[in-house]
Amino acid sequence: MENYIRLINKTEDYIEANLDKKITLKELAANVHLSEYHFHRIFKKFSQETLNNFITRIKLERSGIYLKVNRDITITEIAYRYGYCDSSSYCKAFRKHFGKSPSQFRNEQDNTSANLTNRL
Repeated sequence: MENYIRLINKTEDYIEANLDKKITLKELAANVHLSEYHFHRIFKKFSQETLNNFITRIKLERSGIYLKVNRDITITEIAYRYGYCDSSSYCKAFRKHFGKSPSQFRNEQDNTSANLTNRL
């Protein structure tokens, strides 16, 4: 069991280090020396989500942070930085995950800051 947890941690580290690329099941399974089938079963059991769902979620959550922190970078550039082939596929995935567009998500910070300033 501990070995499997180490494999999952190693996989998560690999994914975090390669968010700008298309990451495949085959690549990840080979990285931990398991068959694709066995690796996917183990990953789902220990992480409570499928590999694709995990990768997508991590990319979108990290890109959401990046959106708010790096306001001078366009949404298209962020889409490419997180492995999306174009901004429309990124925006569609982002909206599905967060329930709002990347622009709306980014601008929420401005509205919150403005509301706090007005209250003072």
